[in-house]
Amino acid sequence: MVYNNSLLVRVMDIIILYLIALITSVIVALVLKLPIIPKEKPIRFSFETSIIFPTPILALGIEAIFRNLFGDYISLAFFAGLFGALLSKYADKLFGEP
Repeated sequence: MVYNNSLLVRVMDIIILYLIALITSVIVALVLKLPIIPKEKPIRFSFETSIIFPTPILALGIEAIFRNLFGDYISLAFFAGLFGALLSKYADKLFGEP
């Protein structure tokens, strides 16, 4: 089977941008001192934000939005990771606690 080289390169670029956003969000969340896992028990019913959830999911979603709106730029992947971590940290102040 012959693959189109430009398609493969495009997919690899997207994966790299997602990884940059993911790694940036985790590092910024660590700097902001978010807990790695929620401290409330049971964890599955916890609304407390942590590094594992929802920080990377928010970063990946913001990266997808940025990529579709503005194009494939590494700097936007960094900003997506930063915004994902900040939104995860301050979501209760922005939207109120559940």
